[in-house]
Formats: sequence, C-alpha cells, structure tokens
Amino acid sequence: MSFLDHFDFAHNADTNSSTPWYHADALIGYVNEKFKERGIDFGLWQETDSRLVIPDQSERELNQLFARFAKQTYEEGLLWNWVGELFPVKASVTDTTRFVMERTLTVPLGCLTFGVHLNGYVRTKKGIELWVAKRAQNKATFPGKLDNIVAGGQPAGLGLFENLIKECFEEAGISETQAKESVATGTISYWHADDRGLKRDLLYCYDLELPDSFAPVCQDGEVDSFERLPIEQVLSIIKTSDAFKYNCNLIIIDFAIRHGVLTGDNTPEYAELCERRNRLRLT
Repeated sequence: MSFLDHFDFAHNADTNSSTPWYHADALIGYVNEKFKERGIDFGLWQETDSRLVIPDQSERELNQLFARFAKQTYEEGLLWNWVGELFPVKASVTDTTRFVMERTLTVPLGCLTFGVHLNGYVRTKKGIELWVAKRAQNKATFPGKLDNIVAGGQPAGLGLFENLIKECFEEAGISETQAKESVATGTISYWHADDRGLKRDLLYCYDLELPDSFAPVCQDGEVDSFERLPIEQVLSIIKTSDAFKYNCNLIIIDFAIRHGVLTGDNTPEYAELCERRNRLRLT
C-alpha cells in the first residue's frame, strides 16, 4: 500500500452506471438505479432521453418534495440511515442553494456535498504530534475507524467557519475562543462510489495548533476515544493500513505535505500527491 492508493480509492467513481439528473438546465447529481426507478414511481423526476429532470417548482415546494421522498424511502428501507440534517443542494460550488434535502439522501442521488475537517496538532521538541479520533462503534458510517480530531458535513444555513466552531465543541470540546484560532488551509475533493451511491465531496481544511496541556473530550457521543501520536506514526498507519476513514487519509497527507513532513526527498510519489489533492470537477 502507498499514499497514492488512498487517493485512488477516494477517486474511484465511474458515473457510467448512474443517471444524471437536472434542475432546469443545471446538472445536480448522478442517481443510482434503485433510487432512479423509485424516483420515477414517486414522481420526483421525469425521464427524457438520457437524463432525469425534476419539476420546475419553487424552492419551498422542492424542499417539501425531497423531504417526502427521503421519508418514504427511509420507511421502505431503501434509504439506510436518517441523520435529520438538511444539506444544501447546488449545481456548483458558486451556485446558490436551490433547495435542501436529508443528508443521507445526497449519496444515492450523487449530489455535490461539502464538509469541514480540522487537523489538531501540537508542536513538541521531537516534532509535530497529531490528535487522532476513533469513531464510535455505533456510528452508522465507518464505525470504529480513525478520524481527524474534528470533522463534519456542511449543513444548510451555516457558514463554513460557523460550522467548524460548532463541530469543534461537539466532537472535541474545543471552546469557541480556541476554535477561532483555526487557520483555513485549502480544500480536498474527490468523487467516491460505493454500494450506497456517489459521494461528490469538497472538504474545507483547517489547522489548529493546540497547547501541550489540551486534551479533547467528545460532547456528542460520536467519538469513542482520542490519541495524540507523532505525525510519522500517523503516516505509517496510513501507509500500511485502511484504519482511517478514507477521506481523512487525504486530509492528513495534505497536512504532512504543507508542514514539510512529506517532501520530494523522502517521498517518491511526492509530486503526484501534490497534484492529486484536488481532482473534483466542481460542477
């Protein structure tokens, strides 16, 4: 296994097995076959040629339509989980929010989604140490996997930094004052397909240098434990296993590149890693 393997895994999507769907003339997502047929039966969209088109309705009406579809498919067992969090639906990063839908529904419908991830680290005499979270075993997705100290999807109605501050407290007990010291460092993006559907994700990344005395405490039950590890040990885990939730591998590799831990001298695939950190088509 190599660092590049994790990028290959995250960037594994092939949309040939999905059907594109549109709002007016704007491409919104790629739906898998099960949800395509259920959506046709439900009246969510109509099929014309090789595309699906949703009704030309107001934002409020579309909110209600997709809420009913999410509820129906969840009650039928087709939608495997219910988060109860509304995600904005956009045709592109710069597009305004057209309507909202239940978070879990965005994957089988292949919508563009967003999130925030935080690298919490400590500088020591021996070098950088990174706080690593272990996801709770009762999480609906990736239970027990290793994770960033803070990470969360971007819901409708919140700014990115506002959401980061919220997630910092909920997931790690980081105060608002401390969270405001986080530094925006760029984005990581990928298209990842699995048996649930297509994850077209753009993650906004942040770094937060923490004092040696700080110890994270989860407030919302989503994390089982935290451990502070030398960055070299974290990178060894990534290079030799799939212990981390797959997108966190990309976030940490990016961190290691930016902080000079991975370089052109010690990492043969360095140039390709730098080039591949963002490969998402943003529309």
